[in-house]
Amino acid sequence: MKILFSLIFILCGVTIYAFKSFELGLLNNGFSWTMSKLLPYLTLGIGGILLAYSFAKGFKINSKPVKILAVIILFAAPFAVGFMLHPIFDGDFSSEGSEVKATAVQVDEKYDLLIVTIPDCPYCLESIFRLKLIKQRNPSVKMLFSVCSDDKQKLKLYKEIIAGDFDIALAKDIDASVQLAEGHFPTFVKLKNGLPSYKWSNDQFGAGAIDEFEGEISK
Repeated sequence: MKILFSLIFILCGVTIYAFKSFELGLLNNGFSWTMSKLLPYLTLGIGGILLAYSFAKGFKINSKPVKILAVIILFAAPFAVGFMLHPIFDGDFSSEGSEVKATAVQVDEKYDLLIVTIPDCPYCLESIFRLKLIKQRNPSVKMLFSVCSDDKQKLKLYKEIIAGDFDIALAKDIDASVQLAEGHFPTFVKLKNGLPSYKWSNDQFGAGAIDEFEGEISK
């Protein structure tokens, strides 16, 4: 039991330390976004149970209250530490967006996803990594990163980071694009025949929404 305790302790430590790498590895091996998000937390939860069990069975402590306290701490600690270092935010598992009923925005019919952004937006920059993963997992998907500006210089930083993985352009109709996004940037817009049909704000485009989108484009 002491060997099991040591192995589980190491496993929990590695999982906490390499949490994001664990999640990314799952994504790169075909797991859904939801499962890739959940499994590191589940690993820590199960690890806590096994730590507490192996400690209770493998270590002798004369004081029963001390032993019970140690078991409780070992049970809760892996998940608690993992959650503190890698918290779950409201939108992480979200899938709920809203239908687009009327808009003047229209793009080329080849695109599956329109990302409405503004210049110098940290959340828009952050979203590029997610979009690159979607493209990597779905090579045939067509995405347009649309920037609400009439200044081509505002594309420079975004272009450098996107590095040709998907298309980027200035918004053709800035007012209509801003209205479509309702002031939330970035906004992710699912397209049908070049027309917006469904949209998610940045905090809605979580694991559930991406799984739903990937499921539709893979049909």
